[in-house]
Amino acid sequence: MSAKKSVKLNYIYNLIYQLVQVLIPIILVPYLSRTLLAEGVGQYSFSFSIITYFTLFATFGFDNYAQREMSKVRDNKFEQSKMFWEIVLCRFLTVFLSLALNLLLVNVNAYGAYTNLILILSINIISIAFDFSFFFRSNEEFGKIAITHLLIKIVMTILIFCFVKKSTDVWVYTLINSAALLVFDVFLIPFLINRLVKVPLKQIKPFKHFIPSLRLFIPAIAISLYTVLDKSLIGIITHSDAENGYYEQAEKIVKFSLTIITSICTIYQARNSYEISTGNEETAKENIYKSFNFVWLLGLPMMLGIILISKNLVTWFLGANFEKCAILLCVFSPLIISIGLSNVVGLQYLLPFAKDKQYTIAILCGGGINLLINVPLIWLWGSVGAAISTVIAETCITIIMLCMARKDLSIKKMFVTMIKPMIASLIMFASILPLTIFLPAGILNTFIIVLAGAGVYFLSLLILKEKMLLNYLHLIASKIFKKK
Repeated sequence: MSAKKSVKLNYIYNLIYQLVQVLIPIILVPYLSRTLLAEGVGQYSFSFSIITYFTLFATFGFDNYAQREMSKVRDNKFEQSKMFWEIVLCRFLTVFLSLALNLLLVNVNAYGAYTNLILILSINIISIAFDFSFFFRSNEEFGKIAITHLLIKIVMTILIFCFVKKSTDVWVYTLINSAALLVFDVFLIPFLINRLVKVPLKQIKPFKHFIPSLRLFIPAIAISLYTVLDKSLIGIITHSDAENGYYEQAEKIVKFSLTIITSICTIYQARNSYEISTGNEETAKENIYKSFNFVWLLGLPMMLGIILISKNLVTWFLGANFEKCAILLCVFSPLIISIGLSNVVGLQYLLPFAKDKQYTIAILCGGGINLLINVPLIWLWGSVGAAISTVIAETCITIIMLCMARKDLSIKKMFVTMIKPMIASLIMFASILPLTIFLPAGILNTFIIVLAGAGVYFLSLLILKEKMLLNYLHLIASKIFKKK
């Protein structure tokens, strides 16, 4: 399989994986909003935010580190097997320490009313020990991950519809989610049997990976300051499970859109690590420019599209009790661009080019900014304040990363592809805005707005002769006519 074909196929597989990761919760959102209510959703969200600190320590930066380093030796089966076992042994230790500390806090009732949910969520910590998906990602084999994940998520969704029936079933919902995560990790194990070779025990030296992984663990902690701490602080400051419920549901909807964009970064992270290890740095840089074009092409219309449909969507999708989510969606929408761009620079440039220090500095700055403004903004505006804080932090990270990349990458080349998608997006926004004003809330009207917006945007790009779109259309046409 050619490198070009591999990237396209792996993008599809990884997109399936990422979409399932977000799409299933999106499918469940209307049901859970009406079954668990805002308070129940908020209880799960707050408990999950607490357990995430422990899963972060259990993971300890090994995922990104392992994917990068194992990509470099993927042509050497022995070296890759050796590194695999070293990283697995390291992670067993961090999982044990993380689980022990969590169970100690449970034993002394540190979590109060959330103790039972957090005890169930401890399964998430255990599952980290059996998460070997980094092996397949480093080898750019996303098919096994995507298909296994899809099947388990389908079963999980069926179980939720069958057993989560009332507002007191938050624990059932939590148990099904955590069990599905563990089952997914265990189901991947058989695929490893023929991929690993025997490694003499005396040659395995796991502890040499701790310091390099620590460099990536630090930014992971910083990331948690604006992805997890928000929810923790909302619960602590507002004492409202409902505020966490609003935040959780709005964030899921935006993450669904964001997944389509960020999936390309996971693919090119492994690809660029391999290209750099073989001396093809220019090829890696071209991949980055293509990804920037991709972010602009999809991210700009998605950002403005979410603003257009927010009120119409929330009314029927989440229900009357979640009206505040319409405001949150508008506030969250710029994340599609800021996270999309920071993912390209961070995961495709800084990490593959071994610029871990710069990556860490950027993330720490964002986390520090978020921590500084989170408390006063949440105190003033609750979940909306937390959303504003997240957007500001992510934007700062993107700007810092772009400044760090300016010596090796052409800023002009990264941003010149923004012009035509921006013009087309603004045309789309101006054309569709009257529809959103006059059409009442409803499923059909939301789809009318979305389809009309997509049509206007597509035609605008054609008129503007956007290069990437024309290349894809030409590729599709050539394959169709070739078959004939």
